[in-house]
Amino acid sequence: MSKIKGIGGDEDWAKDVRPALEERFQLLESEVRKRNGALKSAPEGTLRVIKHGNSYQFYHRTEPGDTSGKYIKKQNIKLAQELAQKAYDKKFVELASKEMLLIGKYLKETAPEDIKHIYNNMHEHKKLLVHPVMQDDDTFLIQWKSVTYEPGFFKEGIPTYITANGERVRSKIEVNIANMLEFYGVPYRYEYPLMLGNKEKRPDFVCLNVSKRKEIIWEHFGMMDYAEYAISNVAKINAYMENGYIPGDNLIMTFETAENPLSTILIRELIESYLV
Repeated sequence: MSKIKGIGGDEDWAKDVRPALEERFQLLESEVRKRNGALKSAPEGTLRVIKHGNSYQFYHRTEPGDTSGKYIKKQNIKLAQELAQKAYDKKFVELASKEMLLIGKYLKETAPEDIKHIYNNMHEHKKLLVHPVMQDDDTFLIQWKSVTYEPGFFKEGIPTYITANGERVRSKIEVNIANMLEFYGVPYRYEYPLMLGNKEKRPDFVCLNVSKRKEIIWEHFGMMDYAEYAISNVAKINAYMENGYIPGDNLIMTFETAENPLSTILIRELIESYLV
């Protein structure tokens, strides 16, 4: 396979924006409906605000030619709030409606896979000569899985743990994590070498969220009841964060002690939340 690879999806502009646009359209549509309902019961007229010394005064204008308005007393401040909200809601509905028209047009007139299929539909030998901007998911996944690397070193005499994929890992819980990733169809690399600054680290798993084309590190800390182990891993966690790996975004961290093992339920929840 060619060593020339297309953009993998880490670049924000290369990602499929349709899900985000669809979500935004739904949000705007819901808010426009809500604000239009509120406008029907809003008080007539507009609000005028003037500075008076170190404070502000509010006036209610109800006639088109009325430039002054009627003074709103402090005990009637709710009227000023309703008029201000009305002005905001009207402007929101106006701009949100314009945005919805543009989003709707984009979603209607574009096909999300067209650009990706340019590369996919090319002759196989032409593909070797091309640096694609975007690839279809199948081609991207094949290339991601094609990466080779030297496995981590295992000392002699330590227990052997083998995953469903036939890989050797370092603990029973790593077998559980690997097998659960396999069950959900989440591609991963075990102890894949990464450079954090000028130091090489081998996280337990580098997982791929295929739909987002996003690599997410999964580090499991399995002996947190040992102070020396816990203290030594603080630096490791900080190194990840200092190099752009943020918990809850592209870094999953799990912890356990002898009395509080990592549950299968939590493994499932993390995979479903971040990786599928």
